[in-house]
Amino acid sequence: MSKPRLSIVIHAEEEFPWDDGFYRSNNQVSHGEQLIELVDELIRAGGKVTLAMDYPFVTSQSGQKVIRYFKPMEGKQIEFAAHLHPWVNPPYESQMDRIENIDSFPGNLPSELEYAKLKVLTETIEKVTGTRPTTYLAGRYGIGKNSAEILKSLGYRVDLSISAYTDFSNIEGPDFSLYSNAMIWDKQLIYIPHTCSVVSPINLIANYLNRHPVKYKKLRCNAFSRTMLRLLRVKMYRLSPEGFTFEHLKAMTESQINIGKKEFILSFHSPSAKVGCTPYVQSQEELSRFKCALFTYLNYFKSLEGSQFYIPKELGKEN
Repeated sequence: MSKPRLSIVIHAEEEFPWDDGFYRSNNQVSHGEQLIELVDELIRAGGKVTLAMDYPFVTSQSGQKVIRYFKPMEGKQIEFAAHLHPWVNPPYESQMDRIENIDSFPGNLPSELEYAKLKVLTETIEKVTGTRPTTYLAGRYGIGKNSAEILKSLGYRVDLSISAYTDFSNIEGPDFSLYSNAMIWDKQLIYIPHTCSVVSPINLIANYLNRHPVKYKKLRCNAFSRTMLRLLRVKMYRLSPEGFTFEHLKAMTESQINIGKKEFILSFHSPSAKVGCTPYVQSQEELSRFKCALFTYLNYFKSLEGSQFYIPKELGKEN
């Protein structure tokens, strides 16, 4: 029987107002010291961390301070991966500061532009870190029809962009609602979904919906069945300390273990390490709650029989 394995993936990126559109000029990175402190704590607690870095992060002084600090641990407790935010990643098609929402998803871009942007990011990460990234996370989980071939052509082995059971099509993004948390082994690429789960106090319901994503999607398509889901306290959780408590994270982990899933990705955004940089951490009190959920969950996962921590590139080498 496989053992439960956890990868901690940090979306290492710039600080920007999440509800105010996408601007090339929103490229500030000031949370490097706080991120170093937080990642250090995670490693001391036994975790392994993937820093999925975007262009503003990897080219900023603050981000490069993080890279220098953790470079001796790369390939062991740390992985440097790529995270493409198209609106702040050259080359640019125009001089406009703001881009349309649809173009904030890399997979919506013309193939040539998606390739060009990821090539610049890949080579920049390699230049700054000394290591060519082989793990990719699309900004806003936005992979598209051309992404797989682009990733393969640039030497990537692992993609973390699938968000299980989640549909972003209402905001012009991809639809992952029919995907579970199961890894997908493709030629040259392994897809490891960001962990989400259906939870319910009634285990039979949660187990059924987690095993049959298409059924869960259909139930959410009309008002009557949505009401029934609410009455049965069926909810969707993401494995993240951003907006979720330890109790939420534990419940969804157990829900997935109940159906035999053993690969987990715990994720959050790097600016959450500093007060005022994400909607989830706007005060010292919220930062304390964020860290409490994060480290309580880490200790819980360590208590699971046979549990292990890993970085995605380790699986990429197996493919």
